[in-house]
Amino acid sequence: MSRTLTILHSGWASARALARGGRRVDALALIERLLGRPDLPAPLAADARRLAGELELNAERYAAARRHLRAAAALEPNHAATHYRLGLAHECDPHGDDRRAAARFKKASTLEPGNPLYRAAFGRAAVRCDRVKTGVRALLAAVGAAPGDVPVLREVVGGLLEAGKTGAARRVAARARFLRPEDRELRGIWERVRFENARRRQQNERSKQDAPFATDGEFVLLPFVRVVGGPARPGTAGVIRRDRLSRPRPHLARLHRADR
Repeated sequence: MSRTLTILHSGWASARALARGGRRVDALALIERLLGRPDLPAPLAADARRLAGELELNAERYAAARRHLRAAAALEPNHAATHYRLGLAHECDPHGDDRRAAARFKKASTLEPGNPLYRAAFGRAAVRCDRVKTGVRALLAAVGAAPGDVPVLREVVGGLLEAGKTGAARRVAARARFLRPEDRELRGIWERVRFENARRRQQNERSKQDAPFATDGEFVLLPFVRVVGGPARPGTAGVIRRDRLSRPRPHLARLHRADR
């Protein structure tokens, strides 16, 4: 190995050590110096770009992460993990693009069809792009390939809940708990599914209760009667009617007094 390659590989090893030690800024600075060298081999440049993209992604610097990961994908277009992380850089960004995220996740899943995490990520992103049937199908296929895998299950349950498939999410979570009853994270996922089921059930019941009022102009029908015109005089009947609507009236006098 030449002296130049030795220096480059030594610098790359130092950058990885800094990243493992949590020194993100120092690691990125060293990576930028390595990437500025014209003699940096393409495989090493792709690895450096991926590491820089991962560091920026963890720091929630999504635009910078996409810049590095796109460069890595250009150097090694068949590297599935690069496309997956690039999808995350789109999806996690509050100003990102779910369609671009779905395209990257699909590419990763196509390059590595045996990876259920990539398929689950594509399914969740497809649901967010209103491709609900495609997304649910991918989600169920992913959990079928890895029913006890917690990261996969987290993606699948989240995607099913976003798709409104609370029953399917409950069945998936129940099966996972049966396979790994002592897993704390699975217990948390199960509680999330139970909460979402209860919330949706309460929401449906409330909408049913509010439906009659909505058809009456959103005013409550009062169940009582009242006498209008004062007490009945001897030999005459009092005027009785049923209230149809009861609207609150502004307390103008009270408002004027408060302004003084």
